[in-house]
Amino acid sequence: MPDGLKGPSSSELLSQAQNKLIEHLQASEKRYQDLVGHLRDVVFHLNLELKWTFLNQAWHGMSGYCIADSLGCDFADNFSPEDTLRCTKGFDDLLTKQIMEMSEEITFITADGEQRIFELSCRAVKDETGQFAGFAGILSDITERITAENKITFMAYHDALTGIANRRLLTEHLAKELTKPSQSLSSLLYIDLDNFKQVNDHFGHTIGDLLLCEVSDTLSEYIHDEEDLVARMGGDEFIIYFSDLGTNQTQATEKLAMVTEELRSQLSTPFPLGKLQIRVTSSIGVVILDRATMSHNDIFKYADAALYHSKNTGKNQVRFYDDELEQTERRRQQLEEELSQAIKNEEFLLYYQPQVDSSGTNILQAEVLLRWQHPKHGIVNPDEFVPHLEEYGLIIPVGKWVLKESCRQLRVWQLAGRSQLCLSINVSANQFSHPDFIPFVEQCLIEHQVLGKYIELELTESVAIHDIPSTIKKMNKLQELGIRIALDDFGTGYSSLSYLKHLPINTLKIDQSFVQGLPHDGYDAAIVETTMVMAHHLGLTVVAEGVENTIQLGFLKKQECHLYQGYLFSQPLNVNKFSKLILVD
Repeated sequence: MPDGLKGPSSSELLSQAQNKLIEHLQASEKRYQDLVGHLRDVVFHLNLELKWTFLNQAWHGMSGYCIADSLGCDFADNFSPEDTLRCTKGFDDLLTKQIMEMSEEITFITADGEQRIFELSCRAVKDETGQFAGFAGILSDITERITAENKITFMAYHDALTGIANRRLLTEHLAKELTKPSQSLSSLLYIDLDNFKQVNDHFGHTIGDLLLCEVSDTLSEYIHDEEDLVARMGGDEFIIYFSDLGTNQTQATEKLAMVTEELRSQLSTPFPLGKLQIRVTSSIGVVILDRATMSHNDIFKYADAALYHSKNTGKNQVRFYDDELEQTERRRQQLEEELSQAIKNEEFLLYYQPQVDSSGTNILQAEVLLRWQHPKHGIVNPDEFVPHLEEYGLIIPVGKWVLKESCRQLRVWQLAGRSQLCLSINVSANQFSHPDFIPFVEQCLIEHQVLGKYIELELTESVAIHDIPSTIKKMNKLQELGIRIALDDFGTGYSSLSYLKHLPINTLKIDQSFVQGLPHDGYDAAIVETTMVMAHHLGLTVVAEGVENTIQLGFLKKQECHLYQGYLFSQPLNVNKFSKLILVD
């Protein structure tokens, strides 16, 4: 080749290749620096002595420390001792290949003294000879995420209104406590505020909520052990769990008696809420836990039973779950089961007690009375089981059956010739307030081809005035169906001329407690006379209950009472006997 056309020498080619390699390396390093430099997270390198050898720009923003000052410093200078030990072990595990990657949450103290939560993730790195040279990883600030997670967790386990534990936390806490191998006795207090609904009704829900918060604060004052817990079950019901009452049953019971009485007394002290002084009382059920034999469900069942008896024997008192209460609870559970079976087995019967005019022989209508044909005890009167039907939530299906069967039987009698007979049917509070009560009544009338005017529904005073606007609306709808409304046991409840004026009722039933003393008891006589005068002026029909002798009958006739009911005329009769009575040729 001619000299003028010679190419680059080998040394020149080598130099050019080196320059290109350097350019590529510089470009690669620049891309790396640009990438790492703009990351929000800290990228770091540590040597084997666990000192910082590289930190990107995010370090200053996250930690507040200068990068130059931090390089060469020990990684744990701003870690807690616990985090330092945990991370040091993790680094050792990386070098011994027990783990391939370490990830830890650490508490970091920034330059201005703020505690932040960092997530440290790293791997061990090797040099060009294949030997471990240190560690490379990332630090991420997860403080906000952890704060949000903690808030969500707190909300999941605490009551939104009061901030104390909720049912979920209590359940999980008890589950852990029951599995502990402890000899100490523990106890659960079930607390219910008496008549709290009246606070909401009279002062509004804002005051009611403030009261619940005050009660929560009061209950929290009784928590002295980290394993103790106060929780809100919902509404106005609270739980206190005491984890350690010692090992002596007698001493534990005495201590609980003192604490619960002090608590009951404190809760009955008026709470100052703004300009108001709100006073409530509380009923408290107490159960001492037997870890060996009691399940979680048992504990709440026993505590609820103790609370139930506290409320149903006068309220504002403390009741312990003991052997006597256990026997009572067993009988209660047995009765609930028997009543449930009674519904399934159709053991309920209807009896009928005539209501007659002043002649005493003309039966115009009859009150429908419920009886229970118990398989062992025979006929059971309603006073012995109807309150329990209410308590166990069984009154709705039974009440529907009574209404439906009454309409069916009335139609039978009407077709047999008693076309003008009217039946008076008792309606419970739960029945009357049920959303489908009116549609069900209408359905019964249509199904059995009974006109509404031959049905009278009896309500007690307490039911009628519970929610007067709603009551009036329902009564008007019933009267649109032709149904008459009777106010039962008049004079025994909240008798008021104002609600008599506004409620669309047709009949007053004078309670037998006022009839029994006639005519010699001046108090009873005055009440009956006043009721009769008032009823006549209001255009209401009056039925006197419990008429047992001719002297009572004579007095009531003088007052021009409209209808009479009682043993003087007939006791309640089953369907066959009542049919014979009214279908006599």
